[in-house]
Amino acid sequence: MVVLMVTAAPSEQDAEPFLDVLVGTPYSLPTESYPALAEMTTRLRRARRDLDKAVDTANKMGLVAELDRAHAVFTVFESNSLEFEGPDLAGTYDAIESSEGQEVIRSLNANLLPEVLKRDPEAFAAIGLEMARVVANRYVLTGGRGMSQSDLRSLHSIVVKGSWYAGQYRSFEAGISDSEHKPFPTYSIPQAMGDYASWSQKEFDQDLAILRAAIGHAWFTHVHPFQDGNGRVARLTTNVMLGQDGLPPAIVKARSQRGQYLAALSHSDEGGDILPLTGLFLDTVERYIGELRKPRIFQRMFDDLVQRRGDSYFDWYCACVSDFLQRLGTELALSNLTLHPIDQATREVFNQLRRDSIGYNRYPAVLMAIVTDDDSQELALYQTETATPPTRTLRRPEDDDAVPSIRFALRNPSYSLSPWRRAKATEVNGLQQVWVQPDRPVKLFVDDLRGRSQRPIATGAPQLADRIRRAFSDRFIVPREFHGSTRWMSRVNGGPG
Repeated sequence: MVVLMVTAAPSEQDAEPFLDVLVGTPYSLPTESYPALAEMTTRLRRARRDLDKAVDTANKMGLVAELDRAHAVFTVFESNSLEFEGPDLAGTYDAIESSEGQEVIRSLNANLLPEVLKRDPEAFAAIGLEMARVVANRYVLTGGRGMSQSDLRSLHSIVVKGSWYAGQYRSFEAGISDSEHKPFPTYSIPQAMGDYASWSQKEFDQDLAILRAAIGHAWFTHVHPFQDGNGRVARLTTNVMLGQDGLPPAIVKARSQRGQYLAALSHSDEGGDILPLTGLFLDTVERYIGELRKPRIFQRMFDDLVQRRGDSYFDWYCACVSDFLQRLGTELALSNLTLHPIDQATREVFNQLRRDSIGYNRYPAVLMAIVTDDDSQELALYQTETATPPTRTLRRPEDDDAVPSIRFALRNPSYSLSPWRRAKATEVNGLQQVWVQPDRPVKLFVDDLRGRSQRPIATGAPQLADRIRRAFSDRFIVPREFHGSTRWMSRVNGGPG
């Protein structure tokens, strides 16, 4: 999630390249999307410049191979986790880096797996997806464009190796769990995928790289060509397209970005609005570059995760935030408001936010919850960079005690890179930010137009709920056209396919 930059909207003539990439696809971009397209171009050009510098830095430190390996493991782990498949990060690393796993991956032959690993579905899922990632990377290294239908079926056959439907298009009708979208009927899949493959092989301006990848991803999942594994194959094809345009992979975090990801797919399915997914992929590419800019910090964080080194403070913080959300939700329910928990910060995201160890996005964020009422009004709570009380009257936590800030956001209209915009304090009853501070007792800090205050969670949650209730009573300005999140919230517990 990022704040919308103020940029000059391109003229209709300037927008022609953006419209060219849409030819032959199910998507369109109206004139109100032009400011977002201008922002995308500005951010992407900056990202390319910073990527070159970051790679040079990592090369000088001799860490490129280690960073590539870490990001490969993250790619496999996060993609599997979005579908509730595969082991945890450490288990994914162990499976891929084992001597048996490496032999299978080098030969691209799953039949070489020992029976003990074949009978372990989690390890098998990790090794299978890593094999598919290696094959997908070859599509990048050949210097070609896009993928053929044969390439797509080959990737699928590796991802779901051993299934009777591996590498075959759906032969009967299917639905997507907890989604109103109806996938294409079976008779139209070959033609739809032929159109998709032909479009993917066209040449486009490099400024369209993120938009191209988002269109390809949304289009693929919209068709839903396979019985299972569609999400994993779609994410592989997205990274192929990004790699062919000289960009790093888009690694969507399963725990901290699932809600945003599924919402973006729902926006594209229900309203044809491709920009929220474009913005999410742009965020992930920027995060990747930020990690490269500080390679030692990222490598140390990865090593801690795969070695399962504990972090009692993170666990304590998560327990405190969970208690806070539960109390807040109970209090809001008394006013006929509903709190929907969405995403959670992982240990690495938590450390990035509290220490600004990456510091690339204007503010990376975790959409932690959405509050709704019966009139389609929505208020988002999201975790962003650390904010600590700097006044003399309030204890300033030490660096090791710093926690992410919790801020508020309101709906953007359709055709914005982010579905949310940071709420002004005047729109939320004077509230600016809050943060949950592990302590004895646990504290809730509130930063508003009147200053900063602190109180125990037990009394702070009811008071915050009352402030939020009054904000809803004042009526938010709901954009005339946006695809409400109440439709897709139930999908957070599922996957894209």
